[in-house]
Amino acid sequence: MAENISLLQEDVKHVEVTGYTLEKTVKLMKLTFSRILLMYPEIDVTVDQWVIIHLLHKHQKLSQQEIGDLAFKDAPTITRMLDLLETKKIITRKADKTDKRKYKIALTSLGKKKFEAIQPIVKNFRAEAYDGLSDVELEMLEKTLKKIFENLSKQN
Repeated sequence: MAENISLLQEDVKHVEVTGYTLEKTVKLMKLTFSRILLMYPEIDVTVDQWVIIHLLHKHQKLSQQEIGDLAFKDAPTITRMLDLLETKKIITRKADKTDKRKYKIALTSLGKKKFEAIQPIVKNFRAEAYDGLSDVELEMLEKTLKKIFENLSKQN
């Protein structure tokens, strides 16, 4: 019995270290990318704004709810971010033809230019972050993170 508890405690310690490593890596990636974006004042976009720009580039048009779900942000935060992006003329909001209470959000031509300007910066940042990792290691990392995400999604 005591042996099983000891093994369980060792497993918990391993999980805690891995979770901590994952969280601090994510935070450092966001901080580093934020600092990189600040080196380009003409871009005038934050990391969180970039996430929305990237989502809109990928999906063309999204509702505010869809953006919130994909970006893992609450409604008030998304509203503030979209207001700012609209003020910067990076996005447009147009009434949904099927539901006038909803808006479809899309990139403007300026928003598309911002995407094109930021994309090479993202690629360089990721290349530096992933330096020394083989394609197999990156594929395994992606597969592992997706599995963790799936596990957590079942709980939420």
